Amino acid sequence: MSEPSRSLRLIFVRSALVFLVIFSFAGGAVRDAAAEEGPVKLRVTALPYFSFAPLYIADAEGYFADEGLDVEFVRFQRNADSLPALLRGDIDVDTIFTVGVLNAIARGENIRVVAARGSLTLNGCAVDGFLVRPDRSEKIAAMSSDELRKLTFGVDKTWVDSFFLHQWLRRRGLSIDDVKTEYLPAPPARVEALRQGSLDVTFISEPWITRAADSGAGELWVPAAEVAPGFPLSMVNFGPSMLSRTDDVGARFLRAYLRAVAQYSEGTTGRNLEILSAVTKLEPEMMRRMCWSVIPERAMLEPQGLADFSAWAAEQGLADRALTVEEIWEPRFLLEASRP
Repeated sequence: MSEPSRSLRLIFVRSALVFLVIFSFAGGAVRDAAAEEGPVKLRVTALPYFSFAPLYIADAEGYFADEGLDVEFVRFQRNADSLPALLRGDIDVDTIFTVGVLNAIARGENIRVVAARGSLTLNGCAVDGFLVRPDRSEKIAAMSSDELRKLTFGVDKTWVDSFFLHQWLRRRGLSIDDVKTEYLPAPPARVEALRQGSLDVTFISEPWITRAADSGAGELWVPAAEVAPGFPLSMVNFGPSMLSRTDDVGARFLRAYLRAVAQYSEGTTGRNLEILSAVTKLEPEMMRRMCWSVIPERAMLEPQGLADFSAWAAEQGLADRALTVEEIWEPRFLLEASRP
């Protein structure tokens, strides 16, 4: 190697070393400045129900704090109240998915689904499904279309339980508009209506599937996973205040969430039961017997199910228009959070 070439190489190496040193100090300064500013405050919708388990685990175990986040859980009396709060920026992360979210996206609002909280999985254990009175499953399954029209189904005509019922009814040449529906918001009221016979079929989730079976009021008829396998029944949504950020707070939130998902997936450990019993007020014995939602690996969901629901909602006149997967689902935060 000639002397000039050797000199140029030395100059390059020395310059690179100087750059790395400066970059390291700058990076350290940025981290120190962030630390001095204190944790980032986030407001997140969370209700005291079992389906919100990973959020409560992340909080109790300090996973949010480890990511420099100060998370406050916000409860609303009605599910419909969370969307306006998300759009105003009063909350940063929403965990309630409604037709209103679809319409907000269709109208150009900055909202995206970013992670799964549970999906319908055919694993021999039903977290969500349709119940009937005991010994009625086979009879209803064998009914003609005309007989099915005479039944009363306990579903919310604006939500996914009607979407699931519609999928089942299609097999019998019917639609949701061909049968009588009645919606009772409170799960205990649905179980009691089933017991008394004012409802023939009702949609319900755990722990009420187990409770209905224990009391003899109802039995599982059709698991939701049977009519919509892989459907992301519950999810995490980012609103304008999160999606407009230029830092990595979104990825940090989901990194903490993924740690909690991994712990949740361990099942009925003593620590999980301790955390979730305190929040949900469910007895540990009940939690050991009931089905737990399956959260997909790395909380990735199958977004096509949401697009299918959007198309159905548009057909029913509930949504402004059908949305594409790209309009609903934003995976980049999870991808970033999943990196080592």
